[in-house]
Amino acid sequence: MTISTGYEAVFKVGTDIVGQVSSFTINKTLETVDVSTIGVVSKQFVSTLEGWSGSANMFFDPTDTASIAILAACVGGGPQITCNFYINGTVAADKYYYGDAYVTAFDQDTTAAGVAEASISFTGTGPLTQGTQV
Repeated sequence: MTISTGYEAVFKVGTDIVGQVSSFTINKTLETVDVSTIGVVSKQFVSTLEGWSGSANMFFDPTDTASIAILAACVGGGPQITCNFYINGTVAADKYYYGDAYVTAFDQDTTAAGVAEASISFTGTGPLTQGTQV
């Protein structure tokens, strides 16, 4: 059985690797509509729209260009960003996910006894597509 280890994962905004990422999450959803009719014993559904969202946690580095792009995208009606999620790293033939998204939240946490941390949340616009690394 093949498994993926977290240390191989990579998160990119556009072509830039977001440095210092400690974790990321991708959530893909499919909406359904109840189309059950009178006289049917079991509910019936049809699928409608799919969507996706996600989040990333990182140690904040104000000199990292990808981190700065995320911050800029979060400021008042900022631009979409292109997210690339490499679960197994960036080796040729590895599968990855990509899609455009809006940054919906940017949180920063700094403590005297720790390092500056940040987390972002984003909502996809359009499909989350699976690709193959070349």
